[in-house]
Amino acid sequence: MTASSYPQERRATTMDEIVRRVARIESPSTLLPGQVLDGTYELVERLGGGGMGVVFRARDRRLGRDVAVKVLRPYAGDAGDHLRQLFAREARATAQLAHPSIVTLHHVGEHAEHPYLVLELLAGETLAARLARRGRLPVDEALAIADAVLGALAFAHERGVLHRDLKPNNVFLTVDDRVKVLDFGIALTLDADPGPTTRAAGTPGYMAPEQRDGGAQDARTDVWAAALLLVECLLGRLVAADTAGDALAELDVTAALRGVLARALAADPAARPGSADELRGALARAGGRLAPAVDVRRRRRRGLAAAAGLLALGAASGGGLARLGAAPADAAAARCPVVPRPAPTLAEVTGTYTTNTGVLLFTVDADGRAYGVYQHDDGILVGHYNDGLFMGVWCEAPTRRAPDDAGQIEIRFAHNASHVQIESRWTYGYDRDARWLPDWYGKSTATMPPPGLTARMKEHVQCP
Repeated sequence: MTASSYPQERRATTMDEIVRRVARIESPSTLLPGQVLDGTYELVERLGGGGMGVVFRARDRRLGRDVAVKVLRPYAGDAGDHLRQLFAREARATAQLAHPSIVTLHHVGEHAEHPYLVLELLAGETLAARLARRGRLPVDEALAIADAVLGALAFAHERGVLHRDLKPNNVFLTVDDRVKVLDFGIALTLDADPGPTTRAAGTPGYMAPEQRDGGAQDARTDVWAAALLLVECLLGRLVAADTAGDALAELDVTAALRGVLARALAADPAARPGSADELRGALARAGGRLAPAVDVRRRRRRGLAAAAGLLALGAASGGGLARLGAAPADAAAARCPVVPRPAPTLAEVTGTYTTNTGVLLFTVDADGRAYGVYQHDDGILVGHYNDGLFMGVWCEAPTRRAPDDAGQIEIRFAHNASHVQIESRWTYGYDRDARWLPDWYGKSTATMPPPGLTARMKEHVQCP
């Protein structure tokens, strides 16, 4: 991760003052790329880090996939004990929250006295990075992000977990436009009193009044933070917590939407919407044309599956391709016929794609014969493309043979705004009864592919 001048990229203050000072000391992890944790997770490269831990991209040797490994920094004494408690809390909170808009926890372990979490590796950018790059977001885009975040919070609240550190750095936007809530490091359970120090934990500028004062907290604490997050998206900057209500006058939104935000940002929790679901519904009604982000994708994915005669991918994939000509959300537009967009042409699908497992280079000739190479384990795709669908086989090093390193694959290509979006399903092996797995997605990009990938494309090695 690169440093940014965006003002809210400040470390969360999650301890009492002495622990905060210790946590800011860049005590380097003794773990380095090339090391293997528990004989399974090979650290590949350092992605970033903060006061609490270091994040690596790693290779899961057992399952043959890339993952993110978050390793606790080594601290001694009381500071180390506090950090271990926070780390354990994050693991417990994340483990029970299997939701499409919450980052997935794969494993918890300890290596050479370094506690670590294994999380899904996401491709995309944080909301903080998007705001730094684009400034204020269009109302529809900001509302869709807020809707997905509130859906994740509602799910967590139903399971007794408060996030308490909602901010742009902890919201991730994937390359296929899914929304993921990250970092439950200072989460609290609703049925326990953590004590005054932990009650006052959070990131300055993003803490609800009762959190800042170390008072009692419940779902309305996260409701306040979600509303502030939405205001930041709409204005393109963080507003001071004490004057957040005054900043609403600057928003170019409907009076109804401004009223919902004013209620959610009330200093008195009793005046706010009582739950994330309540705020979510109020925003949807006030926004007029908002359709819940996750639900829309689920409907669109079912439309694609029905048209292609494929199995439903299921909610666990957390989103997918936009259905061509998907029905609009509002009732008035729904009465109008929708003209489907044509599938991408042979020329349009030929190019470079950024995916959740690295870069894919894909080409199709005039007869529809398709070939691709991708970074993950020197992967190869061979098959045929027609009318938005690639059907063929995949294979990967070291053996490139089924059933472990080869199988069938189908990739859907669709237009999505300014790019071509892809979503895939595949099997291990060529057995006709093999279970199809949805786990690969991405979008076209104008960036140049890595030189090694271009060289492999020229070699045109085939699957055995």
